[in-house]
Amino acid sequence: MAFKRALVVDDSRTARQSLAKLLAQHDLEVAFAETGEEALTFLHHELVDVIFMDHTMPGMDGLEAVSAIKGNPRTATIPVMMYTTKEGEVYVSQARALGAVGVLPKQVQPGVLFDMLKKLGLVGERRSSEAPPPTDAPRRRLTDLVDDVDREYEQRAMGASVQTVVTRILNEQHVKLRADILSSQRRFAREVASEILDQHSADGSTPPVRRFPGLWGVVSASLAVGLLLMGAFTWHLMAGRDAARLEIAQLTNATRSELDALYRRSDGLATSLRTQHDETLARLQLAIETVEWTLNQSALVAFGEPPFDDTAADRTVELLSRLAALDFHGRVVLTAELAPFCLDRDGSGLLELAPADVPVDECDLIGHPLQNEGSVAALQSAGFASIMDDPASHSGISVELAARQVYESDPALPSNLEDAGAWNQLAAGLNRIQVTLIPDAAAKGEIAGNG
Repeated sequence: MAFKRALVVDDSRTARQSLAKLLAQHDLEVAFAETGEEALTFLHHELVDVIFMDHTMPGMDGLEAVSAIKGNPRTATIPVMMYTTKEGEVYVSQARALGAVGVLPKQVQPGVLFDMLKKLGLVGERRSSEAPPPTDAPRRRLTDLVDDVDREYEQRAMGASVQTVVTRILNEQHVKLRADILSSQRRFAREVASEILDQHSADGSTPPVRRFPGLWGVVSASLAVGLLLMGAFTWHLMAGRDAARLEIAQLTNATRSELDALYRRSDGLATSLRTQHDETLARLQLAIETVEWTLNQSALVAFGEPPFDDTAADRTVELLSRLAALDFHGRVVLTAELAPFCLDRDGSGLLELAPADVPVDECDLIGHPLQNEGSVAALQSAGFASIMDDPASHSGISVELAARQVYESDPALPSNLEDAGAWNQLAAGLNRIQVTLIPDAAAKGEIAGNG
């Protein structure tokens, strides 16, 4: 098998001519291309036996061109040698991974180029004289055939297919073997016919029937060699089939293992998400309860002051701001807890706190001065009413006002209190604003849906 043609791909005219001169010394015909795109166009119409590819070129670079050549079944088996100033193990590994057989420097030595061409099978050993092969050359020995297969197998790393190489060698040997057998048969038949005719012409008798062991020996040897070659080829195909089956089984097992690992990771992720959801929901509920508790501890209203006064207005605005920062959506209900005080009426009939030493059962009224107001509007100061009328201050949160009467039977007011002082001290702790946060049903449903 003799390679005679090379393609040099390089945008430098000097580099192309320099390499062409070296290749011409080894009787290789050289074609040129200045870019990777031009090389692909050339290979679409014509094929070569080896390609020398530069790395840096306008448009498609050398590695991209190599990838395109090896990806095309028409050109995949052509050996490609990178011919570039690029160097280093990383670049060589990258070039080989894409299908290049190796890397030659631009200033390549003639001896290095010759060794590379010889390894590719493009040139043979140079001899001063070479005798022509004899016309009646003996058939090649089986060991020679095995050596040919080994040499062709070595070229597989350079892009050649082992099965194609072996098939080509077997076809060549079959043709040569068949020609040798036919030639031997003709020669032996001529010798036998000549001997019979000579004997018949000498005595005029009928020639005796003879056996021709030589002919059968040749035929038997030829059949044995043919069967041996066929057995070797069959063994190669079966070995390739078994290797393919083993590779498929290994890939199947590896894929199944990867899928199992993905399923396990998916289950772990789902569990983690559910855990995070539960933790987040718990933290949200804790934050709501904490805010409620904190506000309720400091929301006392002094006797005689409206529950929803200017101080309560400032505290409400701050609450709404903090809830907005927590991305709270829902309602804020502010309930005025009207505590029962021990009250007396003054000379003008107005209710006021009874003196501390007055017995509880002698108070004019146990109740709250505002408990008979028909609307919560009467429980607001002008400043508080202004923030209720301003939607911008609500931060998108609904604010509702309510009032609730605390009665004498409240557990915080024990029945054993005898004087007004002790009674009113406890009632002052109950006279406050109660804050209740109610998230939207949509927000609750969204959180529950994530679980």
